[in-house]
Amino acid sequence: MGLKLSRKIRSGRDYILGLIKKINKPVYKKLIFIGTTLKFIYKINRKKKFGVGSKNLDNINKQEYRITSQNNEDGIIDYIISKLKLKDLTFVEIGFDYCENNSLNLIKKSKKGLFIDGSEYKVLLLNKILKFLYSKKDIKAINAFINKDNLNNIISTNIKSREIDFLSIDVDGVDYYLLESLSLKPKIICIEYNFWYGKKAKCSVPYSIDFKWDVGSSYSGSSLSALNSLAHSKDYHLIGIDSFCVNAFFIRGDFKSQFEILDPITNFKYPNRYTQERIDKEKKALLSKELTFFN
Repeated sequence: MGLKLSRKIRSGRDYILGLIKKINKPVYKKLIFIGTTLKFIYKINRKKKFGVGSKNLDNINKQEYRITSQNNEDGIIDYIISKLKLKDLTFVEIGFDYCENNSLNLIKKSKKGLFIDGSEYKVLLLNKILKFLYSKKDIKAINAFINKDNLNNIISTNIKSREIDFLSIDVDGVDYYLLESLSLKPKIICIEYNFWYGKKAKCSVPYSIDFKWDVGSSYSGSSLSALNSLAHSKDYHLIGIDSFCVNAFFIRGDFKSQFEILDPITNFKYPNRYTQERIDKEKKALLSKELTFFN
């Protein structure tokens, strides 16, 4: 009943906004800005939400909670930053939703930040909100389709001489290749992986500058083992896997002594929401598709 009512409310709201847009576009834009700003304020100020998404938990999973992240990334990020005693952070978020991503909870602790996304609409909304709420901070969003050739230049141009404390990569597709091409050396890297590939496979979807994830499909991203091997070759080390099995956290080598280093196979997790039968079936189907495998 609650879900049906919620859908009816959203449908009614969208219908009314659609009418206003046709009659008076400036009023429509103001209403959208007011609505998204209120939603943003609510999200960044709401209480922590706790929950566990899988078994085989590690010590770092005890730190999990969610405020503005999609899952429990906020707690892990706060824990790592606290452990490193970082202040006046500089962050970069590649791929975001304007009111739900891994870096929103860092804004209050940050001096400089950069959000990058291919959606002009999301970027426009977030910039307006940032200007309204955080005008004294050097935080902005830019509209760009990131690929392995422009990644370093776009970040360097906008961040310039500052060292990056936290980098989040979530492009729903060619994340592996962005990490591969990354020449910058942030302290912390959070990157999305695809648990459907399983523990041992070292693979990713093939690189394509035009890759687009078919929402709901398991054909996307790369395996945890592939990312771990790549990260290790760059002197980054796996220190966290969120219990909802979406993001992996890597720490730069000069900080690794402060954390427990995880193994991508021993510490691998499957989300509780799926049966083993479903997982095995999906994995078999996924591994039969066109993929790039790594040594």
